[in-house]
Order: sequence, then C-alpha cells, then structure tokens
Amino acid sequence: MDFIFKEKTWPLNKPFNISRGSKTEAVTVEVNLRHNDFYGRGECVPYSRYQENTDTVIKQLEGIKKGIQEEIIGLHNLHKFIEPGAARNAIDCALWDLECKKNNKNIWSFMEIPKPQTIKTCYTIVLDTPKAMALDAKSHENYPILKIKVNEKDLHDSMMSIRDAAPNPKIILDANEGLSVQSLDKLSDFLVSMNVSLMEQPISSDADKDLLYFKSPIPLCADESFHSYDDLEDIFKKYQYINIKLDKTGGLTEALKIAKKAKELQKGVMIGCMVGSSLSMLPALTLYEYADYIDLDGPCFLKQDQLNGIKYDEGFIRLAEKMCWG
Repeated sequence: MDFIFKEKTWPLNKPFNISRGSKTEAVTVEVNLRHNDFYGRGECVPYSRYQENTDTVIKQLEGIKKGIQEEIIGLHNLHKFIEPGAARNAIDCALWDLECKKNNKNIWSFMEIPKPQTIKTCYTIVLDTPKAMALDAKSHENYPILKIKVNEKDLHDSMMSIRDAAPNPKIILDANEGLSVQSLDKLSDFLVSMNVSLMEQPISSDADKDLLYFKSPIPLCADESFHSYDDLEDIFKKYQYINIKLDKTGGLTEALKIAKKAKELQKGVMIGCMVGSSLSMLPALTLYEYADYIDLDGPCFLKQDQLNGIKYDEGFIRLAEKMCWG
C-alpha cells in the first residue's frame, strides 16, 4: 500500500468570522492511498480549538504510516491505533474511498443506500456588523436554512436586521461558545420571537455542565462539547442535538456508529463540517438519512474547490455522476 499525505491551502472568497476569530484560508491535509491500480483519497481540516495543526496531524500520520503500508491497519481496526480527530478522519475516509474503487462500486452502492439527487443544506452567515450580516442574509433570503454566526455583543441587533432582510428561512444560531447560561436565559424570549429553530454550542464546553439545570425553549446542539461515541452518554443530558463532524469523530466509520445510536435514542442530529473542500463534505453526506439538519457548505467559501466537487444551488446540494470521492 502506498501512503502519501500533504498539506494544502485553500484561499477563501471572504473572511470566515466566528466568535473566536477569523480566517482567510482553509488549511487541509490530504491523504492518498494506492493499492495496485486502485486509489483512495481523504481530507481533514486540523482545528486549533482542539490543539490540532498540520504539524500535529502529519506527525500522527507518520506514526501509523508503516502499519498502513503493510496493511496491518485498516478500516476494521484503525481506531485502535489513532485517537479520534482530524488525522484519523483523513485516513478513514481514504480507506472507504479505496474500498469503493476495489469493489467497483460508488459509495451509495457500497453502503446500500439511495443516492440523493438533491439535499437541503444550511448556508452560513459569518459574524460581521449587523448591516453586513443583513445584506448577506438578504442575498440568500430564498435559501431554506440560514446558519448565523453570533456573539453576545451584537446578537440582538444582528437578528433584528437579519429577520427583517430574510423573514422566511429557518434559522440556526451558532455562538461557538460565545455566550453564558445567564445571557442565554435573558435572550430566550427574544430568540423565540425571532423564530430560531436551533441554537448551536451557546456556551463553553468547559462550562456546559450548567445546562443540566437550564430548560431552553429552543433546542440546543452540542458541537465543541461533542466529539466521539464515548461522549454520547453524557451529552444528551445537556443537549437535544449533536453536531457530527468527521474531523471530530475521526472519520466516517465512527460517525456512522454515532448517528445510528443517536437516532435509536430519538435525539437530533446535525451533520456538520469545518471549512474545507468537497473531499471533506462527500463522506459526511453519506449520513444524510440520519440527519435532521445538513450543514455541509464549506466549499461555498473557497475561491476554488476540488475537481468534480459538490454543486451548490440556492441552499441545495446537487451531486453529479462523477465525484471526487466515493
């Protein structure tokens, strides 16, 4: 097995601002596997919030390179050799892609699920001035779901401006840990009046034990507080939804296990992403049957996406016959 990995940089078409900071490029690590004449690819987005960068990811990949090359490590036991996170995600997805190629099947046939023609996805309005956010919302007012990045400072004014500009879309708010339980409590009636459907990670994961005693009128979704299958028992004591991101779970294999369990527990599921290319989005998209919300708009913020990537059409994902993964 040939095992190659490399860092790639994807310039963004505008700054991507959240409550923690801003970036103007997406930095990914791409894994390429070759077995005889078959190729498999995977991509991950190292995330500093989880103490990841390209150096730490590449170090992890180097650590299991020999095991992959000698085929001691594969989809069935990858989790025993590397912890959940971005590095494992890139390998796991490359192994899935390789299995599809070796079996001469696309991912939909391989997983025995229908290939969707169109899928509704969120479109993200990044954090900015209320006026700029309202202009962005206005230009996407016909989209089915807008996901709004917010902080405590301008949340009220931003939401008033956005709802005036785009009264019809469903709205998800994402505070990226930027609120407190106290501020969330004060804002609750206002958010209900704004017809907010979901609030994602309102407070810090270090402080979210306070949610054990808070009854929110709007469902809460765990993102930074939720990573892998082992978190499930505790997380649904505080949240009604989880955001499953393959860069957190360590790939499609564990994400699939999580999604199945969440639906067995009759809990809500969002399928989310970091800002990356279609090579990151397509594996996550295979979980669509478990999702209450799909949030896979990462390539919308790239100046240029992968060849044979996802097509985005006014809040909907459209898949061609030939894709860059699966």
